[in-house]
Amino acid sequence: MNGKEKFIFIMLGALYIGAFYYYAMTEDLKIRMDQLNLADKNHVDKVLGAYSDSLRTYNLRFIGRGKHIRTAQKDIEANTALIEKNTDSLAVMIEDVSFKLDNFIRETGKNFRNLSNDLDDLSTDIKGNIRKLKQNISNVDQTTKNINKRLKEIEDLTLIQEEKAEAAEEE
Repeated sequence: MNGKEKFIFIMLGALYIGAFYYYAMTEDLKIRMDQLNLADKNHVDKVLGAYSDSLRTYNLRFIGRGKHIRTAQKDIEANTALIEKNTDSLAVMIEDVSFKLDNFIRETGKNFRNLSNDLDDLSTDIKGNIRKLKQNISNVDQTTKNINKRLKEIEDLTLIQEEKAEAAEEE
């Protein structure tokens, strides 16, 4: 017998053992369920017997009380009519609130969209102003550099003139 055949026989043996185990378990469960069903039937018979006795007692008490039952039925009908009337008025009120909420939601959404657009416009304006300020600062820096350069030239010019004057005096 090679390894495959041994493995197959072992697997079949395990399956037979498992099947036997589950069969034994289900038999135990069936026996337990039969016991529970019998106990349940005995319990239901006791309860129904007690219930039917008390029901008979209550039926005897209510004989001759048809007038009270009719009055209760009329009260129930009146309450039903009142509930229907209030339900209709509540439905109208709910529809009004729903309409107002829908309008509020639409207006709020519109206001938020307008606010968003305004913020975008302000952002664009601020970016433009920042660009202009940077350009102006750059222009001021450039002008300052030019003025410093010219100032140095003027200072150098006076030095040159003094040197020319000294040279002229020496000649």
